[in-house]
Amino acid sequence: MSVDDTILDADVGIVGAGPGGMAAANVLAQAGLSVVVLDEGMRAGGQIYRQLPEGLVNHGKIAEPPSHDGGHALLERFAAAKVTLVSHATVWDAAPGKLWFEHGERSRLLRCRHIVLAPGGYDRCVPFPGWTLPGVVTAGALQVMVRGFGVVPGRRALVAGSGPLLLPTVTALLGAGVEVVAALEASSRWRALRAAPAVLGNALKRREAMWYARQLWKAGVKLRWGWTVFACEGDGRVQRAIIGKVDADGRPRRGTELKLDVDVVGAGFGLVPSVELALRLGCTSRFDAARGGHCVVVDEQQRTSVPGVFAAGEICGIGGAEVAAAEGQLVAEAVIALAKGSTVSAEAQRRAQKERKAADTMLRAFAPLPGLAELARPDTIVCRCEDVTRLGAQQAAQLHGDSLRAIKVGCRAGMGPCQARICGPSLQAMATGDGRRAMDLPVVQVPVKPVRTETMLDAPT
Repeated sequence: MSVDDTILDADVGIVGAGPGGMAAANVLAQAGLSVVVLDEGMRAGGQIYRQLPEGLVNHGKIAEPPSHDGGHALLERFAAAKVTLVSHATVWDAAPGKLWFEHGERSRLLRCRHIVLAPGGYDRCVPFPGWTLPGVVTAGALQVMVRGFGVVPGRRALVAGSGPLLLPTVTALLGAGVEVVAALEASSRWRALRAAPAVLGNALKRREAMWYARQLWKAGVKLRWGWTVFACEGDGRVQRAIIGKVDADGRPRRGTELKLDVDVVGAGFGLVPSVELALRLGCTSRFDAARGGHCVVVDEQQRTSVPGVFAAGEICGIGGAEVAAAEGQLVAEAVIALAKGSTVSAEAQRRAQKERKAADTMLRAFAPLPGLAELARPDTIVCRCEDVTRLGAQQAAQLHGDSLRAIKVGCRAGMGPCQARICGPSLQAMATGDGRRAMDLPVVQVPVKPVRTETMLDAPT
């Protein structure tokens, strides 16, 4: 099987080379099935186990938490497995048994008997005044810069947001020699105590928590609970950040503001499942605010509602690397059982359920705070692609209705290249003033991801 061909054929096609996709590929290949993995990155690993480009070396500057030991083992097994990895592959359309993708400015097609969706998620953005200034980026983007390309993004950084992903961002910046002047967690300390059972009952998570605590203590960084970024200011790029306290729902407590001189701001308010391909395939989904929004519905063997289509990891609800790896292994066993008439082990099912249960406990402690939508002022840009302000979105909602589709009709918010991936989770809440409302199901159109027009015109069938 040559990756130079326009059309590839395999028993199993996997979207995503993160922990879920790698775990599935390792088991499937060991069972003798032909596997092709499509990934947008340069190398396997996904966001959490992101590897530097070939030729660049870490030199031991960026310390890694204990959980990355499992990631290195996954990567080693994946590298040794008989798996075809197509990097820089953008999957832009899908149908049962078919995955169309752009690769090297060519339109290509993967034909397969089974599809495994493990595309991960993307950063949840919360608009606030100044969030479009250069130097203000998502927490995930900062990790890509530092861990994925060895880039030092600035000298003085603020990290703000909510959830466990803040800590890896802080340690990555510290490892790159950046001074972290403040680390802000919007949730209260008492709300975060809901995660204690998940941490205390899991040996790896206990080690992880202690490791991060030591890293912050050694660097003199204190995590401030119940604080967030109110606004950013600067001439041409971020130069100052205004921070302050928030109440239990995330609403800013005016009068608590402090001003910090910074040249980098990392804002990470959790993740949103990447469900677009699954919706394109016709898979059933459900809205779960704690798990990040719309998630693909799967059964006890990670099977979706579409025959031959399986899902693992963040697409089923944000859960982290351990959940994704456990579900990826379970997916592989389910595919093998279907292909070879075998059975799925009870141990694989128990492990996936255990990891997901622990992750759900953690997520409930850091569930999205509805009051954060009040950070945006009337003139704050909420849709970056179409330059739509909060006031513009609210006016569109008043005229056309408060569904996301109606708001799009009124002001084009969500109609740019990102297709509402960035603005979608917060746009409706800001337009309607209801931060707890379930988000509309995304409207999926082809291409699912931005690709060249020639790619769609030359698509093989």
